[in-house]
Amino acid sequence: MTAYFSYEQLAADLWGVCVKKIIQMCVAALFLGGCAYSAAPVSTPAFDTALSYSDKIPGKWVLAVDLDKFSETVRPSGYACAIHSYPLDVRQSYQSALNQTLQNVFESVEVVDRPPTAEQLKEMNAKGSIFVRAEAMSGRVDVLPGFWSANMRSRVELVSAVLVDGPSGRLFGKTVEGDGEGEESAGLVCSGGAKSLAAAAEDAMKDNVRGIAETLGNAPNLRK
Repeated sequence: MTAYFSYEQLAADLWGVCVKKIIQMCVAALFLGGCAYSAAPVSTPAFDTALSYSDKIPGKWVLAVDLDKFSETVRPSGYACAIHSYPLDVRQSYQSALNQTLQNVFESVEVVDRPPTAEQLKEMNAKGSIFVRAEAMSGRVDVLPGFWSANMRSRVELVSAVLVDGPSGRLFGKTVEGDGEGEESAGLVCSGGAKSLAAAAEDAMKDNVRGIAETLGNAPNLRK
């Protein structure tokens, strides 16, 4: 008996597979509703800073941070995956990355809860205080549809204010930005958005703390 190849049958089989996949995703979304997939970026310190000096900034310095604005919930753009959300919190990982990065720029850095006063700096025998304040964080998640599967591309931007004060007053002040991108497979019910967002946040974090380290490390008035 001769078997005949049918393009019509092949097309019908492929269409059946696609329809089945779509139905499975729709049923899963129906039961799960909008899911919150938390993005969990790891700490990404920057050890590749470009400095004009071969030695570290001398003396003891104290570091305080206010990172409240580095936490938000990101929703995908467009209709695809719109019922899902992606909570993004980089506060803990950012502080760790900042601490490790500045240890390579300053001779001694002590982390404190809040910026000390001028009198407290003198009592601590510190040359100055570094205060890093989160100004803004913005995240974006886009769905990139494909024939068999989809990817999710994310972008994260971080903005920090850096203020340095000595016993006699302000030594330095600047705003530093950092941005990053990430792309992952969408996975089941858009869960890949969390991975792409975490990857983008890690890049943005490293870009931001590198900018802070280079800005401070190349400031001549901090070396006096």
